[in-house]
Amino acid sequence: MATTQSRCGALTEKNTRCRRLAMIGASRCDRHRGDWSPYTIERRKEAEREAKRKATAKRGA
Repeated sequence: MATTQSRCGALTEKNTRCRRLAMIGASRCDRHRGDWSPYTIERRKEAEREAKRKATAKRGA
């Protein structure tokens, strides 16, 4: 039996409910999960690693 992915439902700036799909295993979409969710932290760390790698490559070139 297939299950459907739930909607985010967070309040937007217009005071309406967000209609984006919630992330798997979460009740909010990626925009409304917050800065300290595991997903957001991992995404930020990945961006920092990428920036560091680019800076290192730039210096070496």
